[in-house]
Amino acid sequence: MPGILILTVVPMTVYSGTTICSDITKGVYNRFRTLPFWQPASVLGSILTDGLRYTVGVIVALGTGLALGFRPEGSVIQIVLAIAFILFFAFSVSWIFALIGVVAKRPETVSGSSMIAIYPLLFASNILVDSSTMPKWTGILIDLNPISMAATTIRGLMNGTATMPVIMTGIGVSVLFIAIFTPLTLYLYQTKNER
Repeated sequence: MPGILILTVVPMTVYSGTTICSDITKGVYNRFRTLPFWQPASVLGSILTDGLRYTVGVIVALGTGLALGFRPEGSVIQIVLAIAFILFFAFSVSWIFALIGVVAKRPETVSGSSMIAIYPLLFASNILVDSSTMPKWTGILIDLNPISMAATTIRGLMNGTATMPVIMTGIGVSVLFIAIFTPLTLYLYQTKNER
């Protein structure tokens, strides 16, 4: 179930880029440019409101899992931390697709190209298969996949077995995504507005 939560939420992050690109192509951001506020707020606001979509997705998927018999072994605090981590990871991945949304010419390009990248990452992870059952070289590649790192963190939290290195690895991947893609997205957005 922890892996399925990632499998549910991560594809939803593509819509962040699609929405931004759609608004840019429709001229919404050109209208924002004439208003006296911090211009990157329009991108940041769009991504933050997507958090509501992720929250609903996690609640529905987890609720379905609980109804079908999934019982997490972790404490209530660990389960809440797992859900918070899922939302934080989704927020960090959203910035990747926001970047694509800023540079793409059409919303269809964002969704099409993003799905080509995201599904191999999802299915070449440890969400559905334990990497220790794979050949060594494949297992190493699977374990280095950021989706696998996030799934391992969530699995550990929900099962009550998460160690500090596992938690810090999951948080570290998310922070790295934010540190790389947030400034780059905002810079390209500002540059796009100045043309």
